[in-house]
Amino acid sequence: MKGTFYRVSGLDPHDSANIVFVWCRVHDQDNRILVGSGHVVTAASGAPPGIRVGQFCVVFMLPPDCAASSIVVTHDKDGKVILPDISIMQCSPSVGYRPAAISASAAPAA
Repeated sequence: MKGTFYRVSGLDPHDSANIVFVWCRVHDQDNRILVGSGHVVTAASGAPPGIRVGQFCVVFMLPPDCAASSIVVTHDKDGKVILPDISIMQCSPSVGYRPAAISASAAPAA
């Protein structure tokens, strides 16, 4: 699954929630790789309707030697306060989207 993107989302219930950290636990609890981080919606941010305080969503590329089942999200940068009830989903590529190539005739004149 080299080069595959995943999305992890959930809710950090801690009052001090600000950033979450996404880890791949390679073989055990002590051997981990940081694969992403993201901000949490805080009470001060004035969340729009339908968005809960503590909510997060982080998109990351899965490392070659990591399985989606070994992904954990933590409240702390040390990777010790693991958040329960997270959702991990593979991101599907955009169907039909292809960046247009710039041809020499389409390039602006110098």
